[in-house]
Amino acid sequence: MITIYHVPHSRSQRIVWLMEEMEEPYRLETFGIPVPEDFLKVNPLGSVPTITDDDAEAPITMFESIAILLYITGRRLVAGNERAIALAVGPRPSAAHYAEHLQFLHFGEADLATPIGTIFRTRVFTKEQSNNTIADQLGQLEKRLTFLDNHLSDGREWVTGERFTIADISIGYAFLLASFTRCEIALPDHVAAYWQRLQARPAYKRAST
Repeated sequence: MITIYHVPHSRSQRIVWLMEEMEEPYRLETFGIPVPEDFLKVNPLGSVPTITDDDAEAPITMFESIAILLYITGRRLVAGNERAIALAVGPRPSAAHYAEHLQFLHFGEADLATPIGTIFRTRVFTKEQSNNTIADQLGQLEKRLTFLDNHLSDGREWVTGERFTIADISIGYAFLLASFTRCEIALPDHVAAYWQRLQARPAYKRAST
């Protein structure tokens, strides 16, 4: 069974959401910040998400949310798990489809969640609501949200087309982080509708309770 070391509203939310989409049992170890001392025995960096997987040939410990999304779906994909195949754009996607999937999987973290986190941390540590760093990151976010809005303007339901994938989980978490940190970003129309669809998924609701 997979154990998820989880801080609510953190990137570990992505992994909880994935397991709910997979409809697989998992164990949740929930705590806050600062992390408990015992957790450092599992991950000396003290970062979340961290998972342990006791179902592998030898017990595995992993961190980094995007790597974990790929690991969980990838192991199941090669075993023929239909849910994993769907969440990872199928067993034999075209080069273009696979490239798009990978791009948006990392887009959710590198292009959205990272600048949102930078804004939040800058405000926490400087006690300033506006400075050059915050203004720059807000500008970068606006540009990337415009790009995402244009991408969704063809009427696609999910970021890679008709099928919901882990790329949507990656991006969806960034919107959750923006809300939690009260980052003043305005979602363009197509992006706002997409976020509503993500929040309406039963697995998202279960992961957020």
